[in-house]
Amino acid sequence: MKNCGNCGIGNKREDGTIECVKYKKIKNALDNSENCLYYTVFKFEDGELMNPLQHLLLKEQDLKSKHMKNTI
Repeated sequence: MKNCGNCGIGNKREDGTIECVKYKKIKNALDNSENCLYYTVFKFEDGELMNPLQHLLLKEQDLKSKHMKNTI
């Protein structure tokens, strides 16, 4: 199940909530993310987890490339 707690774009906070880097909102880690366009699974580079900003940049590039394919 997709939820904010296992989204690569979220920053985990000390109180157990998640701060969404894209929408700048504080969310519960168990909030449903099924309809979130920016939900992304955790990605690793050279064995290290990428930070939320890197996840966001990759997701935005991915969405832009999909948009360009549909415009032709």
